[in-house]
Amino acid sequence: MKAHDVDAVIAIGGEGTLAGAKRLADDGVPVVGVPKTIDNDLKATDYTFGFDTAISIATDAMDRLRTTGESHHRAMVAEVMGRHVGWIALHSGMAAGAHAILIPEQRVSMDQICEWTEQVHSRGRSPLIVVAEDSSRRAPKRLW
Repeated sequence: MKAHDVDAVIAIGGEGTLAGAKRLADDGVPVVGVPKTIDNDLKATDYTFGFDTAISIATDAMDRLRTTGESHHRAMVAEVMGRHVGWIALHSGMAAGAHAILIPEQRVSMDQICEWTEQVHSRGRSPLIVVAEDSSRRAPKRLW
């Protein structure tokens, strides 16, 4: 860094990027960390760069899924990113009017999911279920 006359590092990224930046800071390099992750899973910030974009894109996709589900009388399931947290699923699912939102932070039994789905179907609607990508791995095996 001295050879290239670099005074400091501005690290823009998520968990991995900021972990690397911390190692540099621990070695005495001046570092500014800027949280940027679609998962919105960094401490000390309410929202991260990329989160709103992820919500917008996921919500748009779910709106299209709902249209397809309604026209074909089918239940639709949307899996969204989020690694170990359900922020994208929660926010986009609420915005899209999902009938069930499954997130790693909250366990839900398969019986409950079936009950919600059947209630929606019995009203003549097509259920939309949103699943955060890590939800099935954290849930008890009997649920999935």
